[in-house]
Amino acid sequence: MKHYATRSNVHSHTTFSDGRNTAEEMVKAALALGFHTLGFSEHGPADYDDAAMPAARAEEYRAEVLRLRERYAGRIDLLLGLEHDWLSPADLSACDYAIESVHYVKKDGALWSVDWTREKLEIARDALYGGDPYALCRDYFKTVCESIEGTGAAILGHIELIMKFNEARDLFDDTDPRYLGPALACAELAAKSGRLVEINTGAMAKGYRTAPYPGAAMLRRIRACGGRVLLSSDCHNADYLDFGFAEAAELARACGFKTAWEYRGHQPVEYPL
Repeated sequence: MKHYATRSNVHSHTTFSDGRNTAEEMVKAALALGFHTLGFSEHGPADYDDAAMPAARAEEYRAEVLRLRERYAGRIDLLLGLEHDWLSPADLSACDYAIESVHYVKKDGALWSVDWTREKLEIARDALYGGDPYALCRDYFKTVCESIEGTGAAILGHIELIMKFNEARDLFDDTDPRYLGPALACAELAAKSGRLVEINTGAMAKGYRTAPYPGAAMLRRIRACGGRVLLSSDCHNADYLDFGFAEAAELARACGFKTAWEYRGHQPVEYPL
């Protein structure tokens, strides 16, 4: 039997950071979808990021997830996770798992975000890189590679986030060697790290893209280097907990993956696509 979707998602955000729904609303939505596992992965505190969970709420977040875990025990496994931005301080010790992500890049003392808006990405390109999008992309992938080498997290989040606002390929050409060189080197490093590489559908749910990232070129390199993938919806809205999972699974299969990984309780488990 072929499984085109997973009933597990460990990349989700609630009102503790920039999500729309409470943690309990997310649990109820997951149960309605027949999920066996839901992981909460709030943005870890970062004083430069308005979307991050305030440090003052970290203990409240932990207590709420543990309360819900007890309340829904036997019906669904709930995990206490964290999405850590590479440039912020890291304390992953209290988490069941962590996702390492790059949202920000530092250039000449300035921080710019891949994840704000298309317009702000264009401003960063012009103001910090003299209008050269490939120099911008090189710095992005360099930062992702640094995060892969330095993180203690089990999951690598959206390693091609730089493509979020570029589905039309009018900001830069992702088939250009100036892009592909750094991108594929990053994909190879991710695969060889042994960590789970996320196939992320979050930009699809928000209407920015019609396909997940990383895209086919990076996924083929990850597969060729023996990497492992995990599907996630990067969910900020309970209505989209499994958004795009079928498309993500099909993309993985088209890139040569026979299996993917999902969390079942606290352990990642391999399953056939």
